[in-house]
Amino acid sequence: MPVVHVIAAHVRLDADTGALEDAARAAQGLSTAPGVEAAVVGRSPKHLIAAVWLPDAASLEPFAASEPHMTFVMRGLAPVIVGMWSASITSDRPAPAAQPAALWAFSISEAEGIFEWQVQRALDTIGGLPGEAWLGPTIEERERVRAGGVALLSSEEVDAFRSRADALVGGEIAIEVAFAATVASDLS
Repeated sequence: MPVVHVIAAHVRLDADTGALEDAARAAQGLSTAPGVEAAVVGRSPKHLIAAVWLPDAASLEPFAASEPHMTFVMRGLAPVIVGMWSASITSDRPAPAAQPAALWAFSISEAEGIFEWQVQRALDTIGGLPGEAWLGPTIEERERVRAGGVALLSSEEVDAFRSRADALVGGEIAIEVAFAATVASDLS
């Protein structure tokens, strides 16, 4: 089953513009990593987001160990961020074929007292929002992140999506979100 790996970084407020551009270019380089079927990159004043689509869970380890991934994380992100999270999920949806205007990434953290039905309800709600969503339970590091995903949005969908998605934050479960306009991405 295909895998979507999402990396969302919180950009330092004082980050150098040139270094941020370098980080975005390094994120775009993820499209050349082994197994990557598509890569979408987004950047805002607060976030740098990369989502990659891989053919299966076995492709995740070679991707993570690849030069493009290590360059992105160690040389691209490290100098310009204050923190980051990542999530890998399986999805029966194919990789995207069209360039989105924006992407919204999310993760649902593990927390005591959160039940699986609450996580599933949040996923169902997110899946019902405008745009195309790839979401589900995580396939690794479940003790840290229970679920996650990414929604790709056309310019017409952004406002409707954001007004409805903002209501999810601060609810009964902790949802970490990142939103950004896309930069030139590879959807080959």
